Amino acid sequence: MIRLAVSADQPEIYSLICALEETSFPQEMFAWGFYTMLSSASHLLLVAEEEGQIIGLLHLRMEFQLHHCGTVAEIMELIVSREVRSKGIGAALLKAAREQAIQHHCIQFEVTSNQKRKQAHRFYQREGLEQTHIKLTEALL
Repeated sequence: MIRLAVSADQPEIYSLICALEETSFPQEMFAWGFYTMLSSASHLLLVAEEEGQIIGLLHLRMEFQLHHCGTVAEIMELIVSREVRSKGIGAALLKAAREQAIQHHCIQFEVTSNQKRKQAHRFYQREGLEQTHIKLTEALL
């Protein structure tokens, strides 16, 4: 089942995000960001749930961008628990996110994915997204 995240989901989502990034984030800062996003119209947190357990998350940010002169939906995070990958859960989350983007009148749907995540790139391309940009970054802290 795909649904919107609620406050009680924070501990399970924290675990998923830490697994995605292969690190442990400060829990208080993570919780602050999570609850801020839950109350924001620009962010949607979709979860995949099975037997009362969260097994996937998709964070969708929607914002007006001047260079598109419209609202763009960007997948900020997408993770499925390692134990249940390759069972269509990621595709179901992606489909639900697309539907939300359309309902919110977004004109584009996009994702940025770390170069090391080759399997994720293949997944997104299978799901109809194409590589059109190169992202450049600089760590500040």
